[in-house]
Amino acid sequence: MIDGSNLATEGRTDPSLSQLDDAITAFREENPRAEIVVVVDASFGHRVASGERAHFKERELDGTIVTPPAGAIGRGDAFILKIADRISGVVLSNDSFQEFHAIYPWLFDEGRLVGGKPVPGVGWIFTPRLPVRGTKSARSVKKLAVLMPDGVAPSIGATITPAKPTAKSAEGKAPAAKKTIEKVPRSSKRAAKVLAAEALPAAKVSVTKIAAKPAKRAEVPKRADVATKADVAKKAEVAKKAPAKRASAKKSPTTPTAKRTARAAAPVKGVPGNDAAPVPAVAPSTTAPTVALRRGRQPVNPEDVFARFRAAFKLGSRLEGEVTTFTSHGAVITVTFKGGQVECYAPTTLLGDPPPARARDVLKRGDRRTFRLITVDADRRIAELALT
Repeated sequence: MIDGSNLATEGRTDPSLSQLDDAITAFREENPRAEIVVVVDASFGHRVASGERAHFKERELDGTIVTPPAGAIGRGDAFILKIADRISGVVLSNDSFQEFHAIYPWLFDEGRLVGGKPVPGVGWIFTPRLPVRGTKSARSVKKLAVLMPDGVAPSIGATITPAKPTAKSAEGKAPAAKKTIEKVPRSSKRAAKVLAAEALPAAKVSVTKIAAKPAKRAEVPKRADVATKADVAKKAEVAKKAPAKRASAKKSPTTPTAKRTARAAAPVKGVPGNDAAPVPAVAPSTTAPTVALRRGRQPVNPEDVFARFRAAFKLGSRLEGEVTTFTSHGAVITVTFKGGQVECYAPTTLLGDPPPARARDVLKRGDRRTFRLITVDADRRIAELALT
């Protein structure tokens, strides 16, 4: 059982039918006697590239790719596991199926789950794996917490039709809500009133006590203001020392006021009229930021280097560039010329006719190829190239 949606999106945002076909071909080569069943989500045909949709329809009609029925509980994952459970098959997927650990404990049996990843320059590598346990492993699937119209719990793979909302009564309340209110026993209401009455006196007492506390504190007699001879002598000694302390504080440069005055009078570097030498300006870095940091409409290349690039190459010119890295829809090309070095972009739509599904299908990192200058974006300071 091949989890087609999982393998088709491995390392990608959107699924690729060509990547899925590569995985199936590689698995057949390693396991020539295996009987393969490929299952994808019901939305798979709408998410693949427009150029692959017709081919997917053909594969779906001839039965080489199977999709679960619309509205299937648990969607494609539940459909795959139900088939694998019935035929005692092996599941090829990088998913751990945490929602189904309690339903299908055989997922933890050795050899029942296999994972696969494409390795650049090597191809697909398949290896046995065990599911990763998580918070969802110990509880049932939330999507299965429904009942069929006859009150029976649905099984994995069953389909249901959403029920229509119940019509509200003339008073604006649903009939079910009325029944719930009528069924509340009177004894429960009386018990609630008794509990409220019992709790009320305790609350009054506590409020009274809290209000009485400030009064008690106010009634406590204060210490008599009778000064002894020792107290009078001590106060006189403190009064004599106070003027001396204030005078020393004015003279001492270490007081907070003196410190603030010293800082204010200190020369500020770089300001005209001060004796301190100005701080030399740091030369701005001409190194362009990495591709992963460039988002939105931020400029890609330095302004002066990009201006020299536009002067050196006109639209339609041929130039040589090196493949630096790949993006989800193209490749980044570094062009080195007499005026410096700039980074350009080559989308997959300009890498062949018909265009490839991925830039990696026609280019390799480090390749030096000849490109043609197609467009220039002056705001973002980047150019688009086409492979010749």
